[in-house]
Amino acid sequence: MNKETRHAVKGGGDISSARDKLSNLPNLPGVYLFKDDQQSILYIGKSKSIRNRVRSYFNNSAKHNLRIQLMVSRIHDFSLIVTDTEAEALILEEQLIKRHHPRYNVALKDGKSYPYCKLTVGEMYPRLMLVREKIDAKSEYYGPYPSVKDARQVLKAVMTYFPLRSSKMQLDGKKTYRPCLNFQMKRCLAPCRGVVSVEEYGKVVRQVRLFLKGRDKELLRELEQRMEQSSKKLEYEKSAQYRDQIRAMSRIFERQMVLDVKGKDQDVFNLFREADSTGVQVLFIRNGRLLGTDFFFFEDSSEASADNLLGQALHRIYMPEGSIVPREILLPFEYTDRKLLEDALNKKSERRVYVVCPQKGRKKELVTMAYNNAKVNLSEERRRYAKNTNILKHVKYELKLNRLPKVVEAFDISHLSGTMTVASMVCWKNNSASNKDYRKYKIKSISGPDDFASMKEVLTRRYKRALAEGEKLPDLILIDGGKGQINIAEKVLAELGILRKVDLIGLAKGRSARKMGRSRGQNVDYEYVVKPKQKNEIRMRRNSDVLYFLQNIRDESHRFAIEFQRKLKRKDTLHSRIDDLQGIGPKRRRLLLKHFGSLTGLRQASLDEIMQVPGIPQNLAQEIQDFLQS
Repeated sequence: MNKETRHAVKGGGDISSARDKLSNLPNLPGVYLFKDDQQSILYIGKSKSIRNRVRSYFNNSAKHNLRIQLMVSRIHDFSLIVTDTEAEALILEEQLIKRHHPRYNVALKDGKSYPYCKLTVGEMYPRLMLVREKIDAKSEYYGPYPSVKDARQVLKAVMTYFPLRSSKMQLDGKKTYRPCLNFQMKRCLAPCRGVVSVEEYGKVVRQVRLFLKGRDKELLRELEQRMEQSSKKLEYEKSAQYRDQIRAMSRIFERQMVLDVKGKDQDVFNLFREADSTGVQVLFIRNGRLLGTDFFFFEDSSEASADNLLGQALHRIYMPEGSIVPREILLPFEYTDRKLLEDALNKKSERRVYVVCPQKGRKKELVTMAYNNAKVNLSEERRRYAKNTNILKHVKYELKLNRLPKVVEAFDISHLSGTMTVASMVCWKNNSASNKDYRKYKIKSISGPDDFASMKEVLTRRYKRALAEGEKLPDLILIDGGKGQINIAEKVLAELGILRKVDLIGLAKGRSARKMGRSRGQNVDYEYVVKPKQKNEIRMRRNSDVLYFLQNIRDESHRFAIEFQRKLKRKDTLHSRIDDLQGIGPKRRRLLLKHFGSLTGLRQASLDEIMQVPGIPQNLAQEIQDFLQS
């Protein structure tokens, strides 16, 4: 555990004056944070000796590249976090970089957490689900999978070919329930009926575990034995089911590339550099089979060392809480912090983990395969990045913006006949949606359909908090609305002192009459852009890529707001009909909704069906039925 003790040294942006105060730095492991005169974090690093590492930045004899020299010239303040061990500093560094995104840390174009398949072996009748965190010690986790799509394909295969339950009901073998459609389709043994023994269901769970572990020979052998046993008992229908299952499993395993005949768990890394960009490729190998791949893209990384870039990718995969660590990690070169990484992963996984740099043999071939994939993926990523950059440059030119709109935040207001007013904020980074940065708001201070006042509230809340927490402001703020909304937004940003730090535009719809052609005199819809202190609107061609860029972001903000509003409406509808009934609290309301799917399903349910819900006795079930049918 880190001590979390902090030590600050004021440098005033003057290297010579800062040097006088470096003597007080501790000779201990930890993390250091360099800040500018606005207390914005410039850089985050770690070291086994904070004193030596921080001093090195201010040593005139040190050979720093231009990027580091510029960073040092802007340092105004230090902040230190002392840890017990260097391994703890390694983990803390990754967490802080991911939280603050310092300007002078090389930007890794990846912010995802990896999905896993979770098998709830701690339950009487286990089920399989998709998760992103490894937090339940009583469950088994399989993965990581490079994307949610890959994980869902695995989940779909399991639910298709193995009769595992998918319901979230807590089954204890005492109460029985009506089976769902999966039972009728022979895709579930329906343990909810209470007629399937734990032993029989456990056989299916064992098969699922063999499938997820990639132990194809053992799984196929077990299925063949069961097929033969069913045939001997003259259970020909069940025997045919096993036959079809064997064929399906064989096809799935044939499509998986075998990279290690010994069936090892390995992650293989390599990188490729071209111009000022770098790509790091990782191959996920589980039980000798290629589970999937992932790629990390670094832009403007020419001055960063290969060691540093590889380290960032390693940290991103293995340092987050709940990450799954393989038995062996193969690297293209001798990583500087290899021993430190090994110690941290050994402690994290509670088993021996080997981080090696192979020089020959099959392992070297795997590293070369990762290199070839990194080369191909970097070329594709550079092409995509160049295309997006050109679009952003075009947007800046056409709209006469002061900044390249790399980060855009868009706002939309939505209400339902003047009630249930909500607001949404979506974030666009480098011409793609950044879902993790989306925000949604309930309008608190306004009652009624006042879009102007609602916009004022949400903008104030958003950027007051951003300033308080030291968040980086967007390059462009996009408002769904015309001159009125822009005037309100301009006033709010001016009061917060950030109007000159961002670009502000609004996208609105208009209608004008055609003056030429067959449709003369008919009104036609169009969209236009408005800017603060600019009298004339900016109208663009219908097929303009700039207009498409803005529309895409605006429409996403509108969709997000409507989705949030519908969610609140469903919640409010359920509340208005059930919560007024005595004896129904939040827990029972959730159980009823989960069991029947909707208020309509509950209203159509019989008395016996309502009583099947855990915690609903007969007298309460009768009251619910009478209340909903009245």
